[in-house]
Amino acid sequence: MPIFPIQRDPQSAEFLDGTKRGEFLLVRDNQTGEVLHPQFDTSIDPERYTRFPAAGTGTIISWSVVHQKLPGGDVFKLPVGIVELDEGPWWWTSFPKADPEADLYGARVQVAFKTLGEGDDAEAIPYFKLL
Repeated sequence: MPIFPIQRDPQSAEFLDGTKRGEFLLVRDNQTGEVLHPQFDTSIDPERYTRFPAAGTGTIISWSVVHQKLPGGDVFKLPVGIVELDEGPWWWTSFPKADPEADLYGARVQVAFKTLGEGDDAEAIPYFKLL
């Protein structure tokens, strides 16, 4: 999860509108039924590709821990990794409430949202917490 506000653009606007509503949006190919990642550009054929709210659950398939030295000499540890969403696509994320010493492989997770920024520029950023 970024520790600074993000700036939306036309490509991210629909996804970020969803996160403000508490929805993690994926893309469905209406011709094949295939579920695509949130970054897929639906504007190439809006009749064929539509966004829909995901269940928001998945399984950690890969993880690591980012270490950052703090000014006082302590070390901040943030678990990060890849979640395979129950619908199939993968999402790179952080697990800020997980134990950095734990083995997270195969753990079930649920999406949560953290609002970063202030006023109209605030955005709800998705991250995942352990179930």
